[in-house]
Amino acid sequence: MHIGFFSSIVTDGHPTIGYELANEAIVEGLRSLGHRVSVIGFRLPRQREMDDVFPVAVTNLENAEASRLKKAEWLLRALLSGLPVAAGKLTAFGQDRLQDVIDRHGPFDAHILNSWQMAAAYPVLLGKHFGFVSHNVEHITAAENSSEAETPLNRYLYARDARLLRAFEERLCAKADWVWALSEADLDTLPLRNAGGSVLPLVIPKTEDNTNADSKSIDIGMIGTWTWQANTLGLRWFMDEVLPLLPENLTISIAGSVPLDIITSNPRIEFPGRVDSASGFLNEVRVVALVSRGGTGVQLKTIEAFQAGHACVATSSSVRGVETLPANCRSTDDAISFARELIDLVKASKASALPKVDGKAFAKQQRGALQNSLNEGLTAITL
Repeated sequence: MHIGFFSSIVTDGHPTIGYELANEAIVEGLRSLGHRVSVIGFRLPRQREMDDVFPVAVTNLENAEASRLKKAEWLLRALLSGLPVAAGKLTAFGQDRLQDVIDRHGPFDAHILNSWQMAAAYPVLLGKHFGFVSHNVEHITAAENSSEAETPLNRYLYARDARLLRAFEERLCAKADWVWALSEADLDTLPLRNAGGSVLPLVIPKTEDNTNADSKSIDIGMIGTWTWQANTLGLRWFMDEVLPLLPENLTISIAGSVPLDIITSNPRIEFPGRVDSASGFLNEVRVVALVSRGGTGVQLKTIEAFQAGHACVATSSSVRGVETLPANCRSTDDAISFARELIDLVKASKASALPKVDGKAFAKQQRGALQNSLNEGLTAITL
C-alpha cells in the first residue's frame, strides 16, 4: 500500500523534538508493516533531505528560531486567515503548491493527516478518505496555556486558539474514517462520533541502551523544547519549587531550547542547548527529571527514558498513557516529594543500588501494540 503521510514538519531520520520523535515512530511503524510511505509537509532548514520525503517548502516554523518580525508575520497571517497561529504559519505557501507535490508523488492508497495543522491550512486534504493522528487534544492544551500566560496578549492568543481548535477538532474527527490518539484519555475526550478510533502506543526509533552508572557525569538531567508553553510551565515549577530543595553539590543539566530569563537566573545549572544526540545526553545522566505539568497526549521523553532503562522521577502528567511504571521510576506531583525522590535515586545510582531495568521489553510491547493499532485503522481507511 502507498500511504500519503501529511505533516507540518516532515521526518528526516534525526528527530530532535517530541513532535519529530512521534512522527518518526509512526512512519517507521507503517514501513515496518511493509507499506510505502511518502511524507509530505514542510522541511525545517536544520533537517536533511530523505528519500520518500517531499517538502512543500523548506522554511523555519520554530518559534525559538524566529525573529520578532517573523513572529509578527505569522500572527498577522493567522488573524487574516481565521486560523490558529500554528496553521496560519503555513498559509505563506498556497494550496496549489501542495497539490503539485501530491500530483507528482501520488496517487495514494491511503491518506493520513498527522496532527491538525496541515488539514487546517489546506482544506483540500479534508476532501478525501483519511485517518487522523491526534497528538494532543489541542483545544485543552491551548486553554491551559491561556490560563497560565503571563501577558494579556498571550492570554488572548491562546484563548483564541482554544476556541478555533475546539471547532476544528470536531470537524476533523467528524470527517475522518479513523482517529488515532496517543493516550486512552485523549481518545475518550475527542469527539469521535461516527469515526472509529484506537490508541497509538509509540516506540522511539534508535534509542540507545543506558550506559554503566560509573560513567555518568550528571546527577540530574532534563531535555526538551522548553520554549513551548506547556513545557515551560513544568520547567518553571521545577526551578521555583523543586530546585531550592536540592543540595547544592548535585550537578544538574537541562538540554534543549530554554527561555533566556531562566538561563540567566540559574547559574548553578548547566544549559548545553540543543544536543546532537538526546540518547547520548541522557546516558550521561544518573536520574532523569520528567516535569510536565498539564497538557494532553503522551510525553515522548518519558517513552524514550523507559525504553533506555533510565532511572527517573516523573509528575503524573509526564507518565499519562503509561499503564505500569518501571521499577526505577517514581511518580509524584508534590515538590517536596519530587526533590526527595531525586535525591534518593541519585544516592542509589552512586551506590550502584538502583534496580536494573531492561527497556527492550517495554519497547517490544509498545512496538507490537503500535503495529496492531495502525493495521486496525488502515483497514477502516481503505474499505
